[in-house]
Amino acid sequence: MMSLRLRLFTLVAAITMIVWAGAATWTALSTRAEVQRVLDGRLIEAARMVAALDIPMVDEPRRVAPTSYTRQLSCQIWSMDGALIGQSAGAPDRALAQGHPGFSERQIEGQQWRVYTHVDAKRGLRVMVGDNVSVRQRLVTDMMIGLLLPALVGLAGLGVLLWLGVQRGLRPLDSLARSIAARSPSSLAPLDETVGPSELRPVVQEMNGLLRRLEAARRAERDFVANAAHEMQTPLAGLKTQAEVARRASDRTMREHALEQITRSVDRTSRMVRQLLSLAGEEGRARDPEVSLTSLDSVLAEVIDDYRAAAMACGTRIVAAPSCAGAEVPMSPEALRQSLGNLVENALCHGGPGGEVVIACETNDTAMEILVMDRGPGIAPQDQERLRRRFERGAGVQNGGSGLGLSIVEAAAENCGARLDLRERPSGGLIAAIRFDFRDDRSI
Repeated sequence: MMSLRLRLFTLVAAITMIVWAGAATWTALSTRAEVQRVLDGRLIEAARMVAALDIPMVDEPRRVAPTSYTRQLSCQIWSMDGALIGQSAGAPDRALAQGHPGFSERQIEGQQWRVYTHVDAKRGLRVMVGDNVSVRQRLVTDMMIGLLLPALVGLAGLGVLLWLGVQRGLRPLDSLARSIAARSPSSLAPLDETVGPSELRPVVQEMNGLLRRLEAARRAERDFVANAAHEMQTPLAGLKTQAEVARRASDRTMREHALEQITRSVDRTSRMVRQLLSLAGEEGRARDPEVSLTSLDSVLAEVIDDYRAAAMACGTRIVAAPSCAGAEVPMSPEALRQSLGNLVENALCHGGPGGEVVIACETNDTAMEILVMDRGPGIAPQDQERLRRRFERGAGVQNGGSGLGLSIVEAAAENCGARLDLRERPSGGLIAAIRFDFRDDRSI
Protein backbone atom coordinates (compact mmCIF):
# COMPACT_ATOMS: atom_id res chain seq x y z
CA MET A 1 0.00 0.00 0.00
CA MET A 2 1.24 3.48 -0.87
CA SER A 3 2.60 5.41 2.10
CA LEU A 4 0.75 8.44 3.41
CA ARG A 5 3.76 10.62 2.60
CA LEU A 6 3.79 9.48 -1.04
CA ARG A 7 -0.01 9.72 -1.32
CA LEU A 8 0.00 13.28 -0.02
CA PHE A 9 2.88 14.30 -2.28
CA THR A 10 1.23 12.67 -5.30
CA LEU A 11 -2.07 14.42 -4.59
CA VAL A 12 -0.49 17.86 -4.14
CA ALA A 13 1.80 17.35 -7.15
CA ALA A 14 -1.09 16.22 -9.35
CA ILE A 15 -3.19 19.24 -8.40
CA THR A 16 -0.19 21.51 -9.01
CA MET A 17 0.43 19.92 -12.41
CA ILE A 18 -3.21 20.31 -13.44
CA VAL A 19 -3.24 23.98 -12.43
CA TRP A 20 0.17 24.57 -14.01
CA ALA A 21 -0.82 22.82 -17.25
CA GLY A 22 -3.99 24.91 -17.49
CA ALA A 23 -2.10 28.11 -16.83
CA ALA A 24 0.66 27.14 -19.33
CA THR A 25 -1.91 26.31 -22.01
CA TRP A 26 -3.73 29.58 -21.48
CA THR A 27 -0.39 31.49 -21.52
CA ALA A 28 0.75 29.73 -24.70
CA LEU A 29 -2.48 30.41 -26.55
CA SER A 30 -2.73 34.02 -25.43
CA THR A 31 0.97 34.66 -26.15
CA ARG A 32 0.70 33.10 -29.60
CA ALA A 33 -2.34 35.25 -30.40
CA GLU A 34 -0.62 38.37 -29.10
CA VAL A 35 2.55 37.68 -31.11
CA GLN A 36 0.48 37.14 -34.24
CA ARG A 37 -1.32 40.40 -33.59
CA VAL A 38 1.95 42.27 -33.09
CA LEU A 39 3.47 40.77 -36.24
CA ASP A 40 0.37 41.64 -38.23
CA GLY A 41 0.59 45.19 -36.88
CA ARG A 42 4.19 45.30 -37.97
CA LEU A 43 3.16 44.32 -41.51
CA ILE A 44 0.61 47.12 -41.59
CA GLU A 45 3.06 49.70 -40.30
CA ALA A 46 5.78 48.56 -42.72
CA ALA A 47 3.42 48.69 -45.71
CA ARG A 48 2.27 52.18 -44.81
CA MET A 49 5.83 53.36 -44.25
CA VAL A 50 6.97 52.03 -47.63
CA ALA A 51 3.94 53.60 -49.30
CA ALA A 52 4.85 56.95 -47.74
CA LEU A 53 8.34 56.89 -49.28
CA ASP A 54 9.04 58.90 -52.42
CA ILE A 55 9.09 56.11 -54.98
CA PRO A 56 9.76 57.25 -58.57
CA MET A 57 8.02 55.42 -61.36
CA VAL A 58 10.71 53.53 -63.38
CA ASP A 59 10.64 51.16 -66.27
CA GLU A 60 12.78 48.50 -64.58
CA PRO A 61 12.11 47.18 -61.07
CA ARG A 62 14.73 47.91 -58.52
CA ARG A 63 15.57 46.68 -55.08
CA VAL A 64 14.33 48.81 -52.23
CA ALA A 65 16.71 49.12 -49.34
CA PRO A 66 15.00 47.85 -46.17
CA THR A 67 14.26 50.40 -43.48
CA SER A 68 14.00 49.77 -39.77
CA TYR A 69 10.37 48.92 -40.38
CA THR A 70 11.05 46.54 -43.26
CA ARG A 71 14.03 44.68 -41.80
CA GLN A 72 13.38 40.89 -41.83
CA LEU A 73 10.32 41.51 -44.02
CA SER A 74 9.77 40.95 -47.75
CA CYS A 75 8.35 43.92 -49.61
CA GLN A 76 7.08 44.42 -53.19
CA ILE A 77 5.79 47.58 -54.87
CA TRP A 78 3.47 47.14 -57.82
CA SER A 79 1.76 49.62 -60.07
CA MET A 80 -1.98 49.47 -60.49
CA ASP A 81 -1.56 47.98 -63.96
CA GLY A 82 0.51 45.05 -62.56
CA ALA A 83 4.06 46.23 -63.19
CA LEU A 84 6.68 45.51 -60.55
CA ILE A 85 8.27 48.79 -59.50
CA GLY A 86 10.57 47.53 -56.76
CA GLN A 87 11.13 44.87 -54.13
CA SER A 88 13.25 44.27 -51.07
CA ALA A 89 16.25 42.02 -50.99
CA GLY A 90 15.25 38.41 -50.52
CA ALA A 91 11.69 38.92 -51.75
CA PRO A 92 10.38 36.29 -54.19
CA ASP A 93 10.00 37.20 -57.86
CA ARG A 94 6.31 36.28 -57.93
CA ALA A 95 3.73 38.61 -56.46
CA LEU A 96 3.26 38.09 -52.75
CA ALA A 97 -0.52 38.55 -53.00
CA GLN A 98 -3.33 38.88 -55.50
CA GLY A 99 -3.49 42.63 -55.06
CA HIS A 100 -6.62 42.91 -52.89
CA PRO A 101 -6.15 45.24 -49.91
CA GLY A 102 -5.77 43.70 -46.46
CA PHE A 103 -4.35 40.43 -45.20
CA SER A 104 -4.00 37.29 -47.25
CA GLU A 105 -1.93 34.11 -47.29
CA ARG A 106 -0.27 32.55 -50.31
CA GLN A 107 2.12 29.71 -51.07
CA ILE A 108 5.09 30.69 -53.20
CA GLU A 109 7.82 28.26 -54.21
CA GLY A 110 6.74 25.79 -51.51
CA GLN A 111 6.66 28.33 -48.71
CA GLN A 112 3.65 29.90 -47.01
CA TRP A 113 3.51 33.69 -46.76
CA ARG A 114 1.28 36.02 -44.78
CA VAL A 115 0.96 39.30 -46.64
CA TYR A 116 -0.57 42.69 -46.04
CA THR A 117 -1.45 44.71 -49.14
CA HIS A 118 -1.70 48.51 -48.94
CA VAL A 119 -3.34 50.20 -51.96
CA ASP A 120 -2.54 53.86 -52.70
CA ALA A 121 -5.04 54.72 -55.45
CA LYS A 122 -3.88 58.34 -55.78
CA ARG A 123 -0.33 57.32 -56.57
CA GLY A 124 -1.35 54.15 -58.37
CA LEU A 125 0.65 51.85 -56.10
CA ARG A 126 0.16 48.55 -54.37
CA VAL A 127 2.58 47.88 -51.54
CA MET A 128 2.80 44.24 -50.42
CA VAL A 129 4.67 43.40 -47.21
CA GLY A 130 4.88 39.77 -46.15
CA ASP A 131 6.25 37.43 -43.51
CA ASN A 132 7.40 33.91 -44.20
CA VAL A 133 5.03 31.81 -42.07
CA SER A 134 7.80 29.36 -41.13
CA VAL A 135 9.87 32.27 -39.83
CA ARG A 136 6.86 33.41 -37.83
CA GLN A 137 6.36 29.96 -36.39
CA ARG A 138 10.03 29.71 -35.46
CA LEU A 139 9.80 33.08 -33.75
CA VAL A 140 6.70 32.00 -31.79
CA THR A 141 8.32 28.67 -30.90
CA ASP A 142 11.48 30.33 -29.66
CA MET A 143 9.40 32.70 -27.57
CA MET A 144 7.35 29.83 -26.06
CA ILE A 145 10.52 27.90 -25.24
CA GLY A 146 11.89 31.00 -23.59
CA LEU A 147 8.74 31.20 -21.50
CA LEU A 148 8.24 27.51 -20.69
CA LEU A 149 11.82 26.47 -19.99
CA PRO A 150 12.13 28.61 -16.83
CA ALA A 151 8.65 27.49 -15.83
CA LEU A 152 9.66 23.80 -16.12
CA VAL A 153 12.78 24.43 -14.07
CA GLY A 154 10.63 26.21 -11.50
CA LEU A 155 8.16 23.30 -11.54
CA ALA A 156 10.96 20.84 -10.79
CA GLY A 157 12.11 23.07 -7.94
CA LEU A 158 8.54 23.27 -6.70
CA GLY A 159 8.34 19.46 -6.68
CA VAL A 160 11.45 19.25 -4.50
CA LEU A 161 10.06 21.89 -2.14
CA LEU A 162 6.70 20.07 -1.99
CA TRP A 163 8.41 16.80 -1.05
CA LEU A 164 10.43 18.52 1.66
CA GLY A 165 7.30 20.29 2.88
CA VAL A 166 5.36 17.01 3.06
CA GLN A 167 8.25 15.41 4.92
CA ARG A 168 8.33 18.23 7.44
CA GLY A 169 4.54 18.38 7.74
CA LEU A 170 4.34 14.68 8.63
CA ARG A 171 7.00 14.83 11.31
CA PRO A 172 4.39 15.03 14.13
CA LEU A 173 2.90 11.77 12.83
CA ASP A 174 6.33 10.14 12.84
CA SER A 175 6.90 11.46 16.35
CA LEU A 176 3.57 9.99 17.49
CA ALA A 177 4.47 6.63 15.93
CA ARG A 178 7.86 6.62 17.68
CA SER A 179 6.28 7.47 21.03
CA ILE A 180 3.78 4.61 20.64
CA ALA A 181 6.53 2.18 19.56
CA ALA A 182 8.61 3.14 22.62
CA ARG A 183 5.78 2.31 25.05
CA SER A 184 5.82 -0.88 27.06
CA PRO A 185 3.25 -3.48 25.95
CA SER A 186 1.83 -3.41 29.47
CA SER A 187 1.42 0.39 29.49
CA LEU A 188 -2.14 1.53 28.79
CA ALA A 189 -1.70 5.11 30.01
CA PRO A 190 -3.39 7.67 27.73
CA LEU A 191 -1.38 9.67 25.23
CA ASP A 192 -0.90 13.42 25.67
CA GLU A 193 -3.61 15.10 23.58
CA THR A 194 -2.08 18.57 23.86
CA VAL A 195 1.10 17.71 21.93
CA GLY A 196 1.11 17.92 18.14
CA PRO A 197 -1.12 19.64 15.57
CA SER A 198 -4.88 19.81 15.95
CA GLU A 199 -5.39 17.49 12.95
CA LEU A 200 -3.85 14.62 14.94
CA ARG A 201 -5.96 15.28 18.01
CA PRO A 202 -8.96 13.15 16.86
CA VAL A 203 -6.58 10.23 16.19
CA VAL A 204 -5.01 10.58 19.64
CA GLN A 205 -8.43 10.88 21.28
CA GLU A 206 -9.70 7.74 19.56
CA MET A 207 -6.49 5.92 20.49
CA ASN A 208 -6.93 6.96 24.11
CA GLY A 209 -10.49 5.67 23.95
CA LEU A 210 -9.16 2.35 22.66
CA LEU A 211 -6.60 2.25 25.46
CA ARG A 212 -9.36 2.88 28.01
CA ARG A 213 -11.42 0.05 26.53
CA LEU A 214 -8.40 -2.24 26.58
CA GLU A 215 -7.76 -1.35 30.21
CA ALA A 216 -11.41 -2.08 31.04
CA ALA A 217 -11.23 -5.39 29.15
CA ARG A 218 -8.02 -6.33 30.95
CA ARG A 219 -9.54 -5.42 34.31
CA ALA A 220 -12.67 -7.44 33.49
CA GLU A 221 -10.51 -10.37 32.45
CA ARG A 222 -8.54 -10.22 35.70
CA ASP A 223 -11.77 -10.02 37.70
CA PHE A 224 -13.24 -12.88 35.72
CA VAL A 225 -10.23 -15.12 36.33
CA ALA A 226 -10.14 -14.19 40.01
CA ASN A 227 -13.88 -14.78 40.46
CA ALA A 228 -13.77 -18.03 38.52
CA ALA A 229 -10.85 -19.26 40.62
CA HIS A 230 -12.69 -18.29 43.79
CA GLU A 231 -15.91 -19.95 42.69
CA MET A 232 -14.08 -23.10 41.66
CA GLN A 233 -12.17 -23.19 44.91
CA THR A 234 -15.29 -23.62 47.05
CA PRO A 235 -16.63 -26.84 45.46
CA LEU A 236 -13.13 -28.24 45.06
CA ALA A 237 -12.38 -27.62 48.74
CA GLY A 238 -15.68 -29.25 49.69
CA LEU A 239 -14.91 -32.14 47.36
CA LYS A 240 -11.56 -32.72 49.03
CA THR A 241 -13.10 -32.50 52.51
CA GLN A 242 -15.88 -34.96 51.73
CA ALA A 243 -13.44 -37.35 50.07
CA GLU A 244 -11.34 -37.28 53.23
CA VAL A 245 -14.44 -37.93 55.35
CA ALA A 246 -15.49 -40.83 53.15
CA ARG A 247 -12.01 -42.33 53.29
CA ARG A 248 -11.87 -42.24 57.09
CA ALA A 249 -15.52 -42.94 57.89
CA SER A 250 -16.18 -46.27 59.53
CA ASP A 251 -19.94 -45.80 59.61
CA ARG A 252 -21.77 -46.75 56.39
CA THR A 253 -24.31 -43.95 56.75
CA MET A 254 -21.60 -41.31 57.16
CA ARG A 255 -19.73 -42.69 54.17
CA GLU A 256 -22.86 -42.62 52.00
CA HIS A 257 -23.54 -39.04 53.05
CA ALA A 258 -19.97 -38.01 52.20
CA LEU A 259 -20.19 -39.68 48.79
CA GLU A 260 -23.49 -37.90 48.14
CA GLN A 261 -21.83 -34.56 48.96
CA ILE A 262 -18.95 -35.44 46.63
CA THR A 263 -21.46 -36.08 43.85
CA ARG A 264 -23.10 -32.70 44.44
CA SER A 265 -19.74 -30.92 44.46
CA VAL A 266 -18.78 -32.59 41.19
CA ASP A 267 -22.13 -31.63 39.64
CA ARG A 268 -21.73 -28.04 40.80
CA THR A 269 -18.16 -27.85 39.46
CA SER A 270 -19.17 -29.45 36.18
CA ARG A 271 -22.06 -26.99 35.78
CA MET A 272 -19.79 -24.03 36.49
CA VAL A 273 -17.18 -25.21 33.99
CA ARG A 274 -19.91 -25.71 31.39
CA GLN A 275 -21.25 -22.23 31.96
CA LEU A 276 -17.77 -20.67 31.89
CA LEU A 277 -17.16 -22.32 28.52
CA SER A 278 -20.55 -21.13 27.26
CA LEU A 279 -19.87 -17.57 28.39
CA ALA A 280 -16.39 -17.56 26.82
CA GLY A 281 -17.85 -18.91 23.57
CA GLU A 282 -20.58 -16.26 23.36
CA GLU A 283 -18.28 -13.37 24.25
CA GLY A 284 -15.67 -14.54 21.76
CA ARG A 285 -18.15 -14.94 18.91
CA ALA A 286 -18.26 -12.01 16.47
CA ARG A 287 -21.66 -10.46 15.90
CA ASP A 288 -23.22 -11.62 12.63
CA PRO A 289 -25.55 -9.04 11.06
CA GLU A 290 -27.15 -11.70 8.84
CA VAL A 291 -28.11 -14.48 11.27
CA SER A 292 -30.35 -17.12 9.72
CA LEU A 293 -33.79 -17.74 11.24
CA THR A 294 -34.23 -20.63 13.68
CA SER A 295 -37.52 -22.43 14.33
CA LEU A 296 -38.49 -22.01 17.97
CA ASP A 297 -40.57 -25.21 18.13
CA SER A 298 -37.69 -27.67 17.85
CA VAL A 299 -35.44 -25.75 20.27
CA LEU A 300 -38.26 -25.47 22.85
CA ALA A 301 -38.86 -29.21 22.65
CA GLU A 302 -35.17 -29.90 23.35
CA VAL A 303 -35.02 -27.45 26.28
CA ILE A 304 -38.16 -28.86 27.90
CA ASP A 305 -36.85 -32.40 27.49
CA ASP A 306 -33.44 -31.44 28.98
CA TYR A 307 -34.97 -29.88 32.11
CA ARG A 308 -37.93 -32.19 32.60
CA ALA A 309 -36.16 -34.23 35.28
CA ALA A 310 -35.06 -31.10 37.19
CA ALA A 311 -38.63 -29.74 37.00
CA MET A 312 -40.08 -32.98 38.34
CA ALA A 313 -37.56 -32.96 41.19
CA CYS A 314 -38.87 -29.64 42.45
CA GLY A 315 -42.53 -30.32 41.58
CA THR A 316 -42.67 -27.75 38.78
CA ARG A 317 -44.06 -27.98 35.25
CA ILE A 318 -42.51 -26.42 32.15
CA VAL A 319 -45.23 -25.20 29.79
CA ALA A 320 -44.78 -23.93 26.19
CA ALA A 321 -47.59 -21.52 25.33
CA PRO A 322 -49.38 -21.87 21.96
CA SER A 323 -48.17 -18.37 21.01
CA CYS A 324 -44.72 -19.83 20.27
CA ALA A 325 -45.97 -22.32 17.68
CA GLY A 326 -44.38 -21.70 14.28
CA ALA A 327 -42.29 -18.75 15.51
CA GLU A 328 -38.84 -18.10 14.01
CA VAL A 329 -36.10 -15.91 15.48
CA PRO A 330 -32.77 -14.58 14.08
CA MET A 331 -30.55 -16.57 16.43
CA SER A 332 -28.41 -19.64 15.92
CA PRO A 333 -29.92 -22.88 17.30
CA GLU A 334 -27.06 -23.37 19.78
CA ALA A 335 -27.23 -19.81 21.13
CA LEU A 336 -31.03 -20.01 21.41
CA ARG A 337 -30.80 -23.37 23.21
CA GLN A 338 -28.23 -22.03 25.69
CA SER A 339 -30.21 -18.85 26.34
CA LEU A 340 -33.55 -20.55 26.93
CA GLY A 341 -31.88 -23.32 28.94
CA ASN A 342 -30.28 -20.81 31.32
CA LEU A 343 -33.49 -18.84 31.73
CA VAL A 344 -35.50 -22.01 32.39
CA GLU A 345 -32.86 -23.24 34.85
CA ASN A 346 -32.97 -19.92 36.72
CA ALA A 347 -36.76 -20.06 36.79
CA LEU A 348 -36.68 -23.60 38.22
CA CYS A 349 -34.07 -22.65 40.83
CA HIS A 350 -35.74 -19.43 41.98
CA GLY A 351 -39.39 -20.08 41.25
CA GLY A 352 -39.94 -22.15 44.38
CA PRO A 353 -41.46 -25.63 44.63
CA GLY A 354 -44.69 -26.32 42.78
CA GLY A 355 -46.23 -24.09 40.18
CA GLU A 356 -45.06 -23.85 36.61
CA VAL A 357 -42.54 -22.15 34.32
CA VAL A 358 -44.22 -20.74 31.24
CA ILE A 359 -42.45 -20.05 27.93
CA ALA A 360 -44.50 -17.72 25.72
CA CYS A 361 -44.07 -15.36 22.75
CA GLU A 362 -45.42 -11.86 22.28
CA THR A 363 -45.34 -9.68 19.16
CA ASN A 364 -46.26 -6.01 18.83
CA ASP A 365 -45.62 -3.23 16.32
CA THR A 366 -41.95 -2.82 17.24
CA ALA A 367 -40.60 -6.16 18.50
CA MET A 368 -41.02 -9.85 19.23
CA GLU A 369 -40.21 -11.29 22.66
CA ILE A 370 -39.62 -14.79 23.99
CA LEU A 371 -40.82 -14.76 27.62
CA VAL A 372 -39.77 -17.15 30.40
CA MET A 373 -42.07 -16.59 33.42
CA ASP A 374 -42.02 -18.07 36.92
CA ARG A 375 -43.93 -17.64 40.21
CA GLY A 376 -40.92 -16.90 42.40
CA PRO A 377 -40.11 -13.78 44.44
CA GLY A 378 -38.76 -11.96 41.39
CA ILE A 379 -35.86 -9.51 41.36
CA ALA A 380 -35.96 -6.12 42.98
CA PRO A 381 -35.49 -3.29 40.43
CA GLN A 382 -32.35 -2.07 42.20
CA ASP A 383 -30.77 -5.54 41.87
CA GLN A 384 -31.47 -6.17 38.19
CA GLU A 385 -28.32 -4.51 36.82
CA ARG A 386 -26.16 -6.11 39.49
CA LEU A 387 -27.42 -9.62 38.76
CA ARG A 388 -26.51 -9.22 35.07
CA ARG A 389 -22.83 -9.17 36.07
CA ARG A 390 -20.78 -12.35 36.32
CA PHE A 391 -20.85 -14.41 39.53
CA GLU A 392 -23.54 -12.20 41.07
CA ARG A 393 -26.31 -14.03 42.91
CA GLY A 394 -29.57 -12.91 44.42
CA ALA A 395 -29.92 -12.36 48.14
CA GLY A 396 -30.59 -15.51 50.15
CA VAL A 397 -29.74 -17.94 47.35
CA GLN A 398 -29.02 -21.35 48.80
CA ASN A 399 -29.07 -23.54 45.70
CA GLY A 400 -25.46 -23.20 44.66
CA GLY A 401 -26.01 -21.21 41.46
CA SER A 402 -22.93 -19.95 39.65
CA GLY A 403 -24.20 -16.45 38.90
CA LEU A 404 -23.36 -16.80 35.19
CA GLY A 405 -26.73 -17.63 33.65
CA LEU A 406 -27.92 -14.08 32.89
CA SER A 407 -24.44 -13.10 31.62
CA ILE A 408 -24.54 -15.97 29.11
CA VAL A 409 -28.04 -15.02 27.91
CA GLU A 410 -27.11 -11.36 27.56
CA ALA A 411 -23.93 -12.15 25.57
CA ALA A 412 -25.81 -14.51 23.24
CA ALA A 413 -28.60 -11.96 22.70
CA GLU A 414 -26.17 -9.14 21.89
CA ASN A 415 -24.42 -11.28 19.28
CA CYS A 416 -27.62 -11.43 17.22
CA GLY A 417 -28.83 -7.87 17.84
CA ALA A 418 -31.31 -8.76 20.59
CA ARG A 419 -31.34 -7.85 24.28
CA LEU A 420 -32.34 -9.32 27.65
CA ASP A 421 -35.16 -7.60 29.57
CA LEU A 422 -36.04 -8.37 33.20
CA ARG A 423 -39.33 -7.19 34.68
CA GLU A 424 -41.87 -8.12 37.31
CA ARG A 425 -44.75 -10.40 36.39
CA PRO A 426 -48.10 -8.67 37.11
CA SER A 427 -49.48 -11.79 38.83
CA GLY A 428 -46.27 -12.31 40.80
CA GLY A 429 -42.91 -13.65 39.82
CA LEU A 430 -40.32 -12.68 37.20
CA ILE A 431 -40.43 -12.28 33.42
CA ALA A 432 -37.11 -12.78 31.62
CA ALA A 433 -37.55 -11.74 27.97
CA ILE A 434 -35.26 -12.07 24.94
CA ARG A 435 -36.38 -9.11 22.82
CA PHE A 436 -35.86 -8.91 19.03
CA ASP A 437 -36.59 -5.44 17.67
CA PHE A 438 -38.06 -5.11 14.20
CA ARG A 439 -35.95 -3.49 11.51
CA ASP A 440 -37.36 -1.03 8.96
CA ASP A 441 -38.42 -3.88 6.65
CA ARG A 442 -40.62 -5.28 9.47
CA SER A 443 -38.52 -8.46 9.74
CA ILE A 444 -36.51 -9.65 12.73
